[in-house]
Amino acid sequence: KDTSLIAKKEKRRFALLVAGITVIWLGIYSIGSERIETVQTNTKIRRAATAAISTNEYGGLYEELRKNSILERNTIKNESSQCPDIIALTYASHGGRDDRFCRSLESAIRNGVDLQVLGWGIKWEGLSQKLGAALDAVRALPSECVVLFTDAYDVLFTQSPKEMRRKFEALNKPLIFSGECGCWPQVQRDNGRTCRDKYPLSPTPFRYLNSGSWMGRAGVAAEFLARLVKDAGLGSSSAFHKLNDQELAAELYFSGEFGTDRLGLDHYATLFMPMHAVNDKTMVPNCDPRHHLTPTGNGIFINTLTKSTPAVYHFNGGGKKHHLPMEAQMWWKHCSDANTPELQAAVESTKLQFHKNRLPFAQVCPNHLQLTRLSPSKERHCYLQPSIHQGYSLSSSSLRREEE
Repeated sequence: KDTSLIAKKEKRRFALLVAGITVIWLGIYSIGSERIETVQTNTKIRRAATAAISTNEYGGLYEELRKNSILERNTIKNESSQCPDIIALTYASHGGRDDRFCRSLESAIRNGVDLQVLGWGIKWEGLSQKLGAALDAVRALPSECVVLFTDAYDVLFTQSPKEMRRKFEALNKPLIFSGECGCWPQVQRDNGRTCRDKYPLSPTPFRYLNSGSWMGRAGVAAEFLARLVKDAGLGSSSAFHKLNDQELAAELYFSGEFGTDRLGLDHYATLFMPMHAVNDKTMVPNCDPRHHLTPTGNGIFINTLTKSTPAVYHFNGGGKKHHLPMEAQMWWKHCSDANTPELQAAVESTKLQFHKNRLPFAQVCPNHLQLTRLSPSKERHCYLQPSIHQGYSLSSSSLRREEE
């Protein structure tokens, strides 16, 4: 009996020992598995974040300057919707008759704007063609994404996506069109009577809608563009493409039917500055936007009338004569440290989206930098510093102080 009792006790001890060892082993395995899973999850997260950024494929100058802390990356603000600061669109079926399209592209690259060119390689039929392309583009985006749309051949970008987004948010409207002092094409109808009587009043001369540049939430922009197409009643036909897109947009604006709480004009040139001047005998007051601009250096112009620093200049109509002289004052034109061989090569290798393909700048605009560079003897060292506003010497806070 004593022997049997001792054997039972030994068996019980052995069972407890095995159970204890098993519990300890399971605990160690669980902790190890959790750590492995955490590492794998973190790796996936890092890879996903990298992929989300890499899909922008900035490359070239943008990537080079980002590595040197000269440019801030156009970071994704809302991970749930994958929206960058802005989604920049333009429409161009070809490169144009001169080099102004390439100049616009360079200004976008220099300021970190990942411009997407709609319609590249598609037969040109008329002005309203870009409305249908823009509508398709914004419909494919989350409704809260902020979209910038500009004309392609006569535009100069001077500020970063981050700064343009800040200015857009401050305007507190879901859709903003640029305001200009000319009233085209309605002024042709009745010597400007429609412009005088039907347009809402404005606190500045920039009273009239210009469709060459606008910025807004994708959802509201899609509604507005869809309404234009519906009002035209011609869908995607070639007859619709031949209509005047500015006329369609302006008449919907001054009818008030879309709602003043949802649609506004940039009367103070906060974002946009159309440069066409008026000097005639119509009922539209004469004006010259260039007279209101004072250069402060490194590509910053202050609108002395509105106390603003516009981000996008549109050299529409007679304003084209100001395009090249104003571009010559941009930081990338007169700063030698923005034109080193390495950075010029980086600009040329930067890829932008052209319809369905991402193409390097040099492929679309071969030898552009060499052909349009000012004389190196006229360049100066600008001492570009880390954390400055997209490469020029005035910081974002300085811009805000100037506007205030």
